[in-house]
Amino acid sequence: MGDGFNFAQLKKAILGLSKATDWEVAKKEWKLVGITEADEPEQCLCGHFPIIDLCSITNGTTGNTVDVGNVCVKRFLGFRSDLIFASIKRIRKDMTKAIGEDATVFFHQRGVINNWEYGFQQSTMKKRKLSGAQLASRRQINEKVLAAISRRGIA
Repeated sequence: MGDGFNFAQLKKAILGLSKATDWEVAKKEWKLVGITEADEPEQCLCGHFPIIDLCSITNGTTGNTVDVGNVCVKRFLGFRSDLIFASIKRIRKDMTKAIGEDATVFFHQRGVINNWEYGFQQSTMKKRKLSGAQLASRRQINEKVLAAISRRGIA
């Protein structure tokens, strides 16, 4: 059990789950497919413990799926999943807040929010004063986003 990011350990694990044997090629086989919050701390492939914000990545060539921490997703895939988790935490604290740009795109691409909701998010994201109808729409979108976040562990 490690206490920090271990690139060599992550690389070895990812290469073992990939068809490619070259790191640069193997990285291209993987994509982020989901995010999960663990109820109990887990360990990343890199050895880092504890992680709660988990990112599911899938290899499009082999079909393998694994969960890694959001720091590894950022370093490995270059995807800022930490911004999505920050948005989730923000709306859990205050349902009148908007989810961020990265979260809006992520949830739209996965079909959680529809085209109209995507456009609404884009046009009202930076607004602080919303009408009653706009506020109701924002809350409804936030509820859909929170419902889409799966939790793993003891309920």
